[in-house]
Amino acid sequence: MNILITGHKGFIGSVLFERLKEKHNLTGIDLVEGDDLINCELPKVDFDLIIHLAGLSGVRTSFKNPGGYWVNNIEVSRRLFETYPTTRILYASSSSQYEPELNPYAASKHILEKVASKHSNNIGMRFHTVYSDVPRKNMFFDLLLNNKLKYVTNHHRDFIHMNDVIDAIEILIDNPTEQGAIDIGTGEMINIQEIAPNYPLNTDTPLERQYTCADTERMKSLGWEPKYSIYDYLKKQGLK
Repeated sequence: MNILITGHKGFIGSVLFERLKEKHNLTGIDLVEGDDLINCELPKVDFDLIIHLAGLSGVRTSFKNPGGYWVNNIEVSRRLFETYPTTRILYASSSSQYEPELNPYAASKHILEKVASKHSNNIGMRFHTVYSDVPRKNMFFDLLLNNKLKYVTNHHRDFIHMNDVIDAIEILIDNPTEQGAIDIGTGEMINIQEIAPNYPLNTDTPLERQYTCADTERMKSLGWEPKYSIYDYLKKQGLK
């Protein structure tokens, strides 16, 4: 297949690009290479599929730049939908969109799904909390493993391993009739405080979701099963 991947240098995109490059003809667009999707020249190619992973993430940082989240998560996506109206697009949504009133990041993903619903032949991937053997820079596991974590919260999160995420995306590639939006998570959650019980507890987090847990029924109906456990990861890292 001839596939365009946006954000192919990012946390998920870089791993996906490596997985797919031997099977498909890939084109990548990423801001780190100087291509701002809001105004860069988009390829005039009849792609078989677009996997749109570019955008801004992070709940807390979204309060500092809500306008940037609107542009990068909504307007950029709208531009792709309108530029490639007949091309199937798999786009990155988030479990945060279930409570859009909490913060600008959640709101941007919720509105993105509304925009996407006006265009046929696409599917939103509601990623839950993705972790990897190489932790995402300045995020929870990176801070914890490098002794930079200052506190924990009492939130419960559905952690899903990067490899399970990539498997899920490949299954969606192979099921072109899937549309709408779909949860990508394990269906199990763990209390953040349980992971690092010796750190101070911060309960002053009213604008973040208390619980996230994926509904895995639809992904499992397509033949997908998570292969990795957050508990095994914690043991491997010496955290359990």
